[in-house]
Amino acid sequence: MKYFLTIFLLLIKIGVLIAQNPVDPLYYHQYGKSKLSTPNALIKDIEIRRVTTVKDNAVRLAYNKASDKFYYLTTNGQLFQLNFDSGIHYLKAQSEDHGINETLGLAISSSGIFYVSGTNKNSENLTNVGRVSRGVLTDDKILWETLIETEEYPLSNTAFDHSFNGIVLSPSEKTLFINSGSRTDHGEVHSVNGRYPDSREVPLTAKLLQVPADTNNLYLPNNYDSLKFYGYIYAEGLRNTFDLAFDSKGNLFGTENSGDRDDSEELNIIVKGGHYGFPWLMGGNLTPMQFDGYNVENDLFVNTNSLAYRNGYFYNDPDFPLKPDSITFIEGLKNIGPDADRKRGEDGQVYDVSESNLEIRTFTSHRSPLGLVFDTMKTMGGDYTGDGFLLGWTGSNDSNLLQRMGDEGDDMFHLKLIDSGDGYSVSVKRIVSGFLNPIDAEIIDNKIYVLEFKSSWINNGLTTSIYEITFPSILNQANQKFSSKVKFVLYQNYPNPFNASTQIRFELEEATKVRLEVFNSIGQKVMELVNGQQSAGYHTATFDASGLSSGVYLYKLTTPSFTQTKKMLLIK
Repeated sequence: MKYFLTIFLLLIKIGVLIAQNPVDPLYYHQYGKSKLSTPNALIKDIEIRRVTTVKDNAVRLAYNKASDKFYYLTTNGQLFQLNFDSGIHYLKAQSEDHGINETLGLAISSSGIFYVSGTNKNSENLTNVGRVSRGVLTDDKILWETLIETEEYPLSNTAFDHSFNGIVLSPSEKTLFINSGSRTDHGEVHSVNGRYPDSREVPLTAKLLQVPADTNNLYLPNNYDSLKFYGYIYAEGLRNTFDLAFDSKGNLFGTENSGDRDDSEELNIIVKGGHYGFPWLMGGNLTPMQFDGYNVENDLFVNTNSLAYRNGYFYNDPDFPLKPDSITFIEGLKNIGPDADRKRGEDGQVYDVSESNLEIRTFTSHRSPLGLVFDTMKTMGGDYTGDGFLLGWTGSNDSNLLQRMGDEGDDMFHLKLIDSGDGYSVSVKRIVSGFLNPIDAEIIDNKIYVLEFKSSWINNGLTTSIYEITFPSILNQANQKFSSKVKFVLYQNYPNPFNASTQIRFELEEATKVRLEVFNSIGQKVMELVNGQQSAGYHTATFDASGLSSGVYLYKLTTPSFTQTKKMLLIK
């Protein structure tokens, strides 16, 4: 029996796939689970609780700092506001409001502006149109306008049309970055039944685009020279960077999902003008169909159960484009273990890289790294301060759809970046297991919220949820170090929210050295208000933010025995 998938999101090892063709259910049934999710902490110092269940097709989770509310986005364009206490989901927008039929990306600025990305497909012309819409909450209603819209470009009409998906705001919130995924598995021709002959990737696909966050009705042509000239292409050679996040130093990272071949997945530092290899290089491996005499039947990295193999996408291709000599590829970060580091060797065997002489860039193939977040405010305690965290979508060896490598799946990783001076490597440690296809994450102080994915064709009949993972807090650690006999108090600023300036008051029971600092939402220090010896009693400092942009700021009081941080909101 065959049926049509009416919902486009299909996360086959890559993050997101678009399926419009009739699909054999036997190909996908192995993603289904026979049990409810029961996430388990694999380390002692974190706690897990179920916050709420979610509706079908929930794909993105985001926190609105301005209103202190959570939102999630579904693949069919619905935007819900969450009330964790009551469990009520309030529908705040749908496709006809923001104008995008298939939605995959959501970001919210510190001042509460919504950004939604996705694709409108034309079934008659077999074309895509990428789109980003911006929404402003006014009187409990979100008013929408078009931020950008692309020229029509050809569908591949396969499960590999990845569309507009991951989006992130720059630390200054002046620039918006959008991933436009590939339309192919590995650069093969998709002529769409002859409609678009010799069509592989096009100028708008396999790119990371950048646009001003305050632009309006911007038109992006399907023309490489034009996109490059106007600076809209930030990086290229990215097959499907479904998730993007900045770390505390302002570095942009992306999770790169490889294709149906057993090529490793990647964590990349994404730099302006960088090229990350696709379609010539994936996960440190050269794409084999560009080689003379390539025969897929002899390729130990290709699983005959995979979609790309079953549809004949692996073949010797004498017309495969040659790599321009001018391009130098940037490879994914090296994983130094101990987890998510299985790799298939040239002999066809799977090795644990931590226990062999092999290298991996960066994760076990087919793990689908999603839900990337960083502790930008450095509020997590223990061994986690300032570090990154990542979700693994796919299951372990309970599913052989894409020849899993045997390590566990449906989990969360702790990422500790290591700067050797000539580049980064990353230590990857598995800290939570047992989710049901975790797809997105949001970090608030010392808590990470994890969203699971469900549709009529995956996890059907099961309950998927949002979970809260609580980590040690650096504030708790600091508070444990000072005596309760000495009274130090940091008060809430007034007014709050404020425009231009506000007063910050603190109390000292004894004379001591004091430092009062202000940080932006990614942890960068923007002003130092006090630094020196202060007498006992009440003190007031004025924070003049006239030269700063709207958003959430943090102010931190530090003494030799006391540290406390509070939030404030600047609205201009």
